[in-house]
Amino acid sequence: MPMSEPLTTVVDDPARAAGLCAACPHPSHEHDPLGVRFCAATTVSALPRGCICR
Repeated sequence: MPMSEPLTTVVDDPARAAGLCAACPHPSHEHDPLGVRFCAATTVSALPRGCICR
């Protein structure tokens, strides 16, 4: 079985590097599972929609 390389992420955006969400004004660590999915979909699709964070 081949060895795999560890997954690393390069963060170009200083706000994301600081732990802020790219889609809403809240820290990423405060998102619930639904908020994580919603904000990820918002970022990937570049949709202009509001925030669902509590």
